[in-house]
Amino acid sequence: MFDYNLTEFSIFYKRIMNIERCLKVMLYNKYTQAHGDSAYHIVYRYIREIEKFRNDKDKAFTKIFESKKSNNEKLENSINKMYISEILNLFANKIFLKNKKIRKNFFYIPVITNSTEFQQRQRYLKEFRNCIAHFNYKKFQLDKQKYIESLLYFEKILNCNILINHDILEKINKSRKLSLKEILELIYNINPEYFKDDKLLILLFDDIALINGYLFKELPQRKSIIREHFKILSRVKLCEIIPKINFDNYIQTKLDLY
Repeated sequence: MFDYNLTEFSIFYKRIMNIERCLKVMLYNKYTQAHGDSAYHIVYRYIREIEKFRNDKDKAFTKIFESKKSNNEKLENSINKMYISEILNLFANKIFLKNKKIRKNFFYIPVITNSTEFQQRQRYLKEFRNCIAHFNYKKFQLDKQKYIESLLYFEKILNCNILINHDILEKINKSRKLSLKEILELIYNINPEYFKDDKLLILLFDDIALINGYLFKELPQRKSIIREHFKILSRVKLCEIIPKINFDNYIQTKLDLY
């Protein structure tokens, strides 16, 4: 059981780290594009506040500030030293909110970062990350739906998961539990090219299944996935139309259960 939980956490942790990477890249790019060489001094107003809440011995930001590196290097190094929680907290800080050059076009999809929805999403994402870091599987099970919804929310506004459309992922999350066959048919209809790479196909299957409500221990064996994958390709060769899932019906069915 421990191995199952650990593997499930590792899959989600990879996605959270991808969000963190996207945030750091965007933070650097957006501020340098808007403010050039002065970007570091603007962001440092927030960075020096972060250091006050860290361990007294942790003076990483001060060392960077006092170094002889260029301002762009200092900015990049400082952002890389920030935790995801510190980056998410920035979006409710006046350093971000009062900077019109940055605030209006920071995210791929415009959001109001001091709104209740955004603040709840970022809180759940931080909780999700902490559950994984402290291996708190019990809390993860209790709030799994909120955590996954928040994960998908940030992937969407950052546009940092482009293999599957974010709107489809959100529908998968709200849908009833799909069968092995249905998930593979879904992947094929999204992009038949994914069927040419067995490793990618299995990774996509696991991602979709976990978002859809599967536990890792419930995931079908790899040989079962590949077997069904060949069945679908055989149907394609016979010119059979691979059916598309009507998520609206499935979502309504799921909601009717509660």
